[in-house]
Amino acid sequence: MTNNLAILRAMVEEKLYRVYEPSPWVPRDEIIKKYLKKIKSRFKRRVDMLSELILMTDGEKSVLDVSRELRSKGYRVSPEDVFDIYEQYRKKGIVRVRTVKIALEEAPQETYMQIAVAPAEKIIETLKKAPDKIDTEVLKAELEEMLEKLEEVSIEVPEEEAVPVPQAVPTRKVAEDIVKLKFSGIIENLFSIDPWIDALMIATREGDPAVFFSRSPETSINQANLAAASAVIYAVGVNGSQSFDHGAVKEILILAQEGYIVIKPITDAYILISLISKSAKLGIALRDVKWISNEMENILRTETKKALA
Repeated sequence: MTNNLAILRAMVEEKLYRVYEPSPWVPRDEIIKKYLKKIKSRFKRRVDMLSELILMTDGEKSVLDVSRELRSKGYRVSPEDVFDIYEQYRKKGIVRVRTVKIALEEAPQETYMQIAVAPAEKIIETLKKAPDKIDTEVLKAELEEMLEKLEEVSIEVPEEEAVPVPQAVPTRKVAEDIVKLKFSGIIENLFSIDPWIDALMIATREGDPAVFFSRSPETSINQANLAAASAVIYAVGVNGSQSFDHGAVKEILILAQEGYIVIKPITDAYILISLISKSAKLGIALRDVKWISNEMENILRTETKKALA
């Protein structure tokens, strides 16, 4: 199991720590003058950023290093963007891979993880045992009165297609997916390059918390409430989008007084909930959420048997 998880982590880090250098057959000045726009990317017109990228390509800096430096200069770019640009240049013979850095040469800060599968069940049981403060007799009388009125009215209800109900994810699969995410090292890499994303939570689409990642062990959040509320918000968003024929929901952004919350689907079983600080450069933070969600989806879609054999 350990060997397979190490391979999974290496697959993720290989992209982040890959080191490129300019092709010895094409002078750097010629690359900047003639070849910068020879890519299919949203950055194709950002000649200034592409020039900076080529100048940083010295055979020493990794993809992660280059993305950090570009971000420090104000460019909204993720490690995935840098990797994609390099790969397009590599296929055209403009740059080449020199080596892959050892990921431990600059250890990312520790990430605190709380597995929420068991605690969520305890919270639910506690809520079930909570004393009922509602006047049930009054409520019962109002309900009976309402039912009597409904019986007197004949209402024709058109037939509608049944809306599929999210199926509960087996606990074993949730546990296996948590292990894959934790050992991939992708969360540590996110926290090392993005100072604004304070916490991440993976929850099932039916509202059960799976795992919670944060920068600090002092982060105190009611995981059950966050997961349940996010699942409801996402479900309402999906229904609304379908009602107006707008297609699938890619993400939901909540702007609050003290920060931002982003809800994004991950595979068919989970949603990713990102808590972002109020001081964030929102464009960059959203790019990072998109990047981490894509990486998580790739990891979760790998066959469990291969990753955990």
